Amino acid sequence: MAKSLTTKYAKYTKSGRDSAEGIDTLSEFVHVSCMGKTITIDDEAYDLLSSLKQGKRDSFSQVIHRNVHRKANTCGELEAIYDKLPPPEIDVEMAERYLKERGRRSGGRK
Repeated sequence: MAKSLTTKYAKYTKSGRDSAEGIDTLSEFVHVSCMGKTITIDDEAYDLLSSLKQGKRDSFSQVIHRNVHRKANTCGELEAIYDKLPPPEIDVEMAERYLKERGRRSGGRK
């Protein structure tokens, strides 16, 4: 049996001779493995994560990183978190109004 297996794959070897292992050496095979962990969640949690996906290519890892945040233990950690956030959207007219009316009493004298 082993002899026929070797002979069967002999035409695929570079040398054209019988290969002891019967390995196809002309073709290339690339195996890509993703490192990951398996977690178990209920259907409600799965539906929640699925609803937070922002497209077909968005992974559950990306959803979790976007929506689950670790509490900051120090001011340095808090500052690092704020550095990663995008700048806030500011209503320019409202900001100008705040600056103009800053220091005035509310409601009373004008």
